[in-house]
Amino acid sequence: MNHNKYLITALTALLLLAVGLSACQPANGETETPVETPVVTLDLGEAMPTLEPVVLEGAEVTESGLQFLETEPGDGPTPQEGDILVMEVVATLADGTELINTRVEGSPAVAIMGREQLLPGWEEGMAMMKVGQRAKMVLPPELAFGEEGMGFIPPNAQLILDVELISAEQPPQPSTYSDADLTTTDSGLQYVDLVTGDGETVEEFSTATTHYVIWVQEESGDKFIVSSYYTQPIRFVVGRGDTVFPGWEEGVTGMKVGGKRLLIVPPELALGDQGAGDIPPNATLVMEIEVTDLTIPPKMTAVNAEDYTTTESGLKYYDIVEGEGDSPQEGQIVVVNYAGWLEDGTPFDNSYDRGEPFSFELGAGMVIPGWEEGLLGMKVGGKRQIVIPPDLAYGETGAGGVIPPNATLIFEVELLEIQDKPQE
Repeated sequence: MNHNKYLITALTALLLLAVGLSACQPANGETETPVETPVVTLDLGEAMPTLEPVVLEGAEVTESGLQFLETEPGDGPTPQEGDILVMEVVATLADGTELINTRVEGSPAVAIMGREQLLPGWEEGMAMMKVGQRAKMVLPPELAFGEEGMGFIPPNAQLILDVELISAEQPPQPSTYSDADLTTTDSGLQYVDLVTGDGETVEEFSTATTHYVIWVQEESGDKFIVSSYYTQPIRFVVGRGDTVFPGWEEGVTGMKVGGKRLLIVPPELALGDQGAGDIPPNATLVMEIEVTDLTIPPKMTAVNAEDYTTTESGLKYYDIVEGEGDSPQEGQIVVVNYAGWLEDGTPFDNSYDRGEPFSFELGAGMVIPGWEEGLLGMKVGGKRQIVIPPDLAYGETGAGGVIPPNATLIFEVELLEIQDKPQE
């Protein structure tokens, strides 16, 4: 039995989505490293099984050794093979160590019945349930992680599940379309707009929030893989290439908020020859994406070269708006909103997308030197553009894969508030 696979799918990927968004990376052989769905890495120490096995009083015991005890009745249908299962799950070891609690984490577990996405004992138990029912299950080691265990799960450990089956339904099918309606781009991506939105338009470097459904195109019909409608949408910066695969980024570009689009994504714009989970290598994907929200990045203010003030360090600045409040001193906390660009105008970070300002202690070395110097002399209510040379920024190393080595950075900073440092 491949216990690693079950741990990944049952205890991690299901909380995000069946295929795992971490697999949705650009298929680029030169720069891309295959991304594995991460194993749970909770700081739980060495969990040891109890000496006495857990026995559920009044439970039904199946031939395989699974203990099943209904705690709340349900009157819905029993899951069938191929059904999408949506579940609230609390999973613990016999000593009480908690592995999963979807009720706390705020997102249900999702799995497809019969796809080996659940531990054997878990799937056996789900086949005994009805929609709306809640039950406790005790999985013996041979139906869980066996003699080897996995990570912080010790060998020969029972697994205790508290499961509520919220829904079990057959997967959706793609919307019908005519080949004549498809638009084919130069890259080979095909798309058709199912709904034309009336909101703002998705452009490069805007932050888009999208719901999505993914199928693999097969001769026998499109095979359902995953849907965010059972969990939550994904939010990513369009064109940055660090969250979703290239066909997704290209396909969402030009859509409007409220719009819905069907995409046919060739392998080279999807997961390429790597595949991931239920997506085989060299698979063509069918997707439906819906743009639910959009944040347009701030635009950099054009400043004439002669309008900058240049300091002895080589830093340049220009006050777009001169504030009327106090100026910060070293040791005080400054609260700012900001946006940052490379010299070519490529945005790499801003606080506006996150919906909250950034705070730090001035003079404490918490930010790059150019920030420390650039904020000196500003007043609350002011907005300043700061041009920071590489030696006052990230130097020869760059940062985060977005800021290259020896990059000059341009920031626009709004000074919102000054706070005194709390007394220790």
